[in-house]
Amino acid sequence: DFRAYKEEFRLFVAPFDIDINDVPTWFQVEAIELQCSEELKAKFSSCSLFNFYKNVIVPSGQFPSLIDNALQVVSMFGSTYRCEQLFSKMKFSEKSQLRSQLTDNHLNDILFISSSVLKPDLDSLCSDRRHIVSNVPIKCKE
Repeated sequence: DFRAYKEEFRLFVAPFDIDINDVPTWFQVEAIELQCSEELKAKFSSCSLFNFYKNVIVPSGQFPSLIDNALQVVSMFGSTYRCEQLFSKMKFSEKSQLRSQLTDNHLNDILFISSSVLKPDLDSLCSDRRHIVSNVPIKCKE
């Protein structure tokens, strides 16, 4: 629920526009120092948000609480993207022809395999198996 992080987002997106009384006490001193710097205000308005943090704030090391907040906000979206990918794969799996055979364990296995970077050695796995040949002809898509 992103509404719970409203203040953190505002602090990240508009550090020069926030009211000092509205920020947490742990950040007030840094916020005052940041907002008093005309040089930082000029750099903030002349470059993108990510470049401001990456090239100006982080290298200076001057605002550790602002940096921590920025890292938390940015990392939320990376992990959210990954979760959305997994839910999308899960939704696709549920719509397949075999959906009536899916159990929670099957779904868990599908998500694990689809999100893994490991490549299975299928030849080795199949060499140990005894194959059953079907008499049903295989139809290829054209």
